[in-house]
Parts: sequence; C-alpha cells; structure tokens
Amino acid sequence: MGVWIEKAPMPTNRHDLQAIAVEGEIYAISGAGDYTVHVVEIYDVASDTWRPGPPIPTQRGWFGAARIGDDIYTCGGKRVRSEEEKQQTGDDYHFEIRDSVEILNLKTQTWSAAAPLSKPRAGLVAVVCKGKIYAVGGNSMNAEPAIGQRHLDRIEVFDPATARWTLGVPLPKAVQGPGVAVVDDKIYVATGIGGDGPRPDFNVFDPDTGGWSPLPPIPTPRCDPGCLAVGRKIYVFGGWGGSAPYHTEVEVYDIDAGTWSSETPMPVKKAWMATANVGARIFVMGGAHKWEDRAGYNWIADLHEYVP
Repeated sequence: MGVWIEKAPMPTNRHDLQAIAVEGEIYAISGAGDYTVHVVEIYDVASDTWRPGPPIPTQRGWFGAARIGDDIYTCGGKRVRSEEEKQQTGDDYHFEIRDSVEILNLKTQTWSAAAPLSKPRAGLVAVVCKGKIYAVGGNSMNAEPAIGQRHLDRIEVFDPATARWTLGVPLPKAVQGPGVAVVDDKIYVATGIGGDGPRPDFNVFDPDTGGWSPLPPIPTPRCDPGCLAVGRKIYVFGGWGGSAPYHTEVEVYDIDAGTWSSETPMPVKKAWMATANVGARIFVMGGAHKWEDRAGYNWIADLHEYVP
C-alpha cells in the first residue's frame, strides 16, 4: 500500500482546475472557488514552492487541458455567473458554458486563442494521443437542447498540424467527468456519470482501428475523479458518487494483469481535483466537497504526493 505525503498547498483554494506537468514543475490552471478565477500557479517539485504564472485570459472550470510540446491547450469548460449578472440578464443560469480554446506557450509565457470546439461543453477531459488532442465526453448543461440530454458521447480531435478540430469516434455511452488516461497510444476511459448515475464502465480506444473495447468495470463508480497513468498502471482518485457523495478510494488498473486493485485512500474526501505526475511521482491538488456541518462547499488548496 502507498503513502500520502502532504506538500505545500496551492496559494488559491479551488476546484474544477487542471494541472499539467512541465519537466520538474506543475502548472495549476484556472478553476473556481465561489467564482471562476484567472489564476495560474506553478509548483516547483524540487523546492516544494509555488509561484504565480501568467493568468489565463478566459477563466474556466470543469474544462480539459493537455500539453503538446511547448504549448498547453485549455478547452471548453464553464464560468460561474454572479448574482448581479443573473439580475442584469433576467435569467437564473448559474453557468456560462464555453467552446473556446486557449493556448499557453511555455517559452514565451503568453496566451493565445485557438480554434474553438464545435459546441460548448464542460465536464470534458482532454488527453494527447499520437500527437493529437482528444476532448472526451462532457456535459452540454442544456446548451444543446436538440440532443435531448446533457451528457455527451462526443469526442473531438485537434490536429496541431492543421489547427482544426474534427469529430472522432463517439464514446460507447454518453458520460461527463470520466477518468481518462493514455498508455501506449491507446485511450482508457473509466467511470463518469450519465443519465442513470455514476457508471462502472471502463473502455479502451485504439486510434489505429477506430474501435472501442470493453475492459473490467471499475469497482467504485464515480464522476470527476483524479486520473493519470504511470507506466502501465492507471490510477483513479476520489470523485463524486451520487448517493455516496465524496470518495477517498484510490483504485488502480494494471494493464498487464487486466485487474483492478485498491490502494491507500486519499486523506480527504473530494472530487473535481487535478492530478499530474512528474516522472513516477504522483501529485493530487485542489478539489471540493460539501461541508458536513453547514451549507456550501469546501474549496480545497491541499497538495499531496502519493507514493505507491
């Protein structure tokens, strides 16, 4: 069983953020507390310290992020609207759903706009496979009433050579907030939530054949977990589980053995966190859960390293 080590917390409490590893550093991008923030904070693994990074122009939470070379792509997501905005517009929509994509160039430390997604969506996950970005699943939050559901099976693929998005092979089932990881040029998609609640589904996509294959279901269905791959193991951390609201479970899929196992639980129950690995070192940061003794949410700044 592994060990959790407490590290220096993020300066800004938030959930719905994304984290991208850049050599010996981790970029913790945007996300939200009570409201969505422009904040980018950079963690130095060697010194266990944080410093400010270039603020993202379009604040977003519940979005996808992925790195190709010197560029970090941030895709879709949502922005929490203020009560003042709702009064001014005369509606009660809590979120603004985004289709925009912005790129942070790591050399210049500047942001620029890229081609947007074909439709606004949040609750998606972005990963890189064979040099392209796959934006997986999500939630239209009623931005797309024609499809008759919020949860999406949509996959869009961004090719940096053409700077365009195209539609990919859909997920086997519509889902938001899945755990997604890439190992050996294949995309693994675990759990998430659909119209019937959290799902145990676990599938792998092979871009060479364009086909999905089912794998053993995850023992603890949940949505919005942390997820990453180290070597040939896929780690799924925490998440939100509906009737069992917030999880500490850590479950690991061994690709060679074809089995799931349980690891040491997280120190805190939470969902909507960010994960990143620097080499074999695993880091879990931020997230949220509802307070047990009062109304509202606890926006979390904690950073922990997990040593399997």
